[in-house]
Parts: sequence; structure tokens; C-alpha cells
Amino acid sequence: MNIFLCVAGAVLMILGAAELARLVTFWATRPAEGETLALVAAPTGPQDCEALVRAAAERARWMGGRCRLICLVEEETPELLSICRFLSLQYPYLRVCKKEDLVYHITEEE
Repeated sequence: MNIFLCVAGAVLMILGAAELARLVTFWATRPAEGETLALVAAPTGPQDCEALVRAAAERARWMGGRCRLICLVEEETPELLSICRFLSLQYPYLRVCKKEDLVYHITEEE
């Protein structure tokens, strides 16, 4: 039982140190005041769209500050658009665009 508690404690200490390192890194490399960061997620199809966008949204939340999340779709299938519509309700900073319109969505003001 003691060995299990020591291993669990060591794992928790390692996770805490990793979280502290992540926090310091993102704080040190945060964008300057007035700047925004655009994070682009490019799913290959409806199978991985939700997982990829949720992972990108979590990364944007980790980074803090002003971060714009863009979902870059290759083809606008009804299934993919419905997934993106559902996700944009949960993440209001999510924009869905095609490759041709990417530069306009990155540079748009909020």
C-alpha cells in the first residue's frame, strides 16, 4: 500500500511540475497587448472534426488572452457543417472558413 501511495504521489508531483512549466511558458510567450493569436484547426473530415476543434479550443484556453480559433474545412459537407455549427455554439470565438477565405478570417477584427 505504501508503494502505491508513493508512486501516486510521484505521478502527481510530475504532473504538477509539468503544469507549472506550461503556465510559465505560456505566460512568458503571451502576445503583447493589442495583439491576437489565430489558431487554425484543419480537420480532414467529419470523423475527426469535433475532436480536433475541441483540442484546439482547449489549447486556446490554455494560452489565455485573446486567441481566435479558425476551423479550416476543405469541402463543406452537410455533416461537417452541422458539426461546426454545433461547436460554434459552444465556442463563440470559433470561425469556420474555406482555404480561399483564410486570410480574411485571420485578419478580421472582433
